[in-house]
Amino acid sequence: MKQFSIEDKNIFNEFFRKYPPQNSEYTFTNLYMWNHYYNLYYEIINDCLCLISQRDNITAILPPIGDELNIIRAFEVLYKRYKDEGSNTLLERFPEKLAKKISEIFCIEMELDEDNSDYVYNTSDLINLSGRKYHAKKNHVNRFKKLYNYSIETLNETNIMECLYFTEKWLQDKDIQENPGLLDEFQSIKTFFESYRYFDVKGIVIRIGGKVEAYTFGELLNPETAVIHIEKANPDIPDLYAFINQCFAEKVWSHIPYINREQDMGIPGLRRAKQSYHPVKMVYKYKGQI
Repeated sequence: MKQFSIEDKNIFNEFFRKYPPQNSEYTFTNLYMWNHYYNLYYEIINDCLCLISQRDNITAILPPIGDELNIIRAFEVLYKRYKDEGSNTLLERFPEKLAKKISEIFCIEMELDEDNSDYVYNTSDLINLSGRKYHAKKNHVNRFKKLYNYSIETLNETNIMECLYFTEKWLQDKDIQENPGLLDEFQSIKTFFESYRYFDVKGIVIRIGGKVEAYTFGELLNPETAVIHIEKANPDIPDLYAFINQCFAEKVWSHIPYINREQDMGIPGLRRAKQSYHPVKMVYKYKGQI
């Protein structure tokens, strides 16, 4: 097992190119941003990229990346290794089809991990906001455009530190005790901005009165899907979240059929917000234990 680092980008990207993922976790950017949480190790087994997370005395196997048949063979190696060790090893973020195979072949009980399943939308729906079900969303966007003198710019090395400062202020208004995961998210954003030049992302920044009041960034997950990693906006500015959501889809991802907006992490308000945009499908993920 080798510890995951920035030098591994080409290895990971080659596997993701050859075996396009559906899970939002599986971009190099996402894994690197969140490695302070995952503490990832990897190795190549049977031509599959195998990822292990070691955190807080917990070992977790993430779904191997590779050819369908080889994935089962690679997982068998990991299964025997960790079963022989006698550790309570977790299986995390396994896509539905693979989870069912693992359950059948290895007699492992796999359960739906609803909190970490991804919301996927038609890009055209997020851009056009057509029909009755998007009527309120369209009103929010139009109202923002009328009320505010705003500017839109590309996320780049000249404004990323302003975005980080904005995020620090955004976090100060949050109840960390109620949602401690926000500290992990802030660390992931900080890691991203500090290593920005390494990542293949696109983003936009919204300024109002010259100040950064919102930003978002994402990247291609697979040839048909973009994934949105982070979206932050000043909650005191009405309709800004609706505007940046629509604006990013229109200005950057209009040529891509789908947008994956990641999971809701079981946070009730976030779940309601993601459901309110009417996903066209979900990427269901499963968890289990050896």
